[in-house]
Amino acid sequence: MLKTIHWLFIVGAALFIFGIGFVVVGAREARRVPVPAAAAPTTTPVATTKQIMSAIVAPAADAIFSAVSTTVSEKGIVEVAPQNDEEWAALGAKAAALAEAGNLIVIDGRAVDQGDWVTMSRAMIDAGRQTLKAVEAKSTESVLTAGEAVNTSCDNCHERYRRD
Repeated sequence: MLKTIHWLFIVGAALFIFGIGFVVVGAREARRVPVPAAAAPTTTPVATTKQIMSAIVAPAADAIFSAVSTTVSEKGIVEVAPQNDEEWAALGAKAAALAEAGNLIVIDGRAVDQGDWVTMSRAMIDAGRQTLKAVEAKSTESVLTAGEAVNTSCDNCHERYRRD
């Protein structure tokens, strides 16, 4: 009888120890299992590319082009540049809109092709980012340089894709 009790104690202790071991191993494995990513939200284009260009891209680019300038006339020299934090923030918002518009025109349903269209759209996004960096630095010279990048990205794309 004593051997049976002793045997049951050993079996019970072994099961307890193995059970703890399985819990520990299971917990470690649970940390290693990748959590499935949530499905990306689907997008449904609403505006046409032409509408995005006229409502977002053109006003944003125009704001960047006209943000910094020097005009020399008979009346003297007139310097134009953002004068305060609000004006810099407004220019930054236009630069962000320009960059995001580049994302809008490459989504499914709007991209004309996956080659030059995407490359030129990325150039516009990069020009918008460049302008944002210039705004963050509050550098009028950098805004001028970024404006050139915006102009180049627009001209290159319009040369190939513009449809009036």
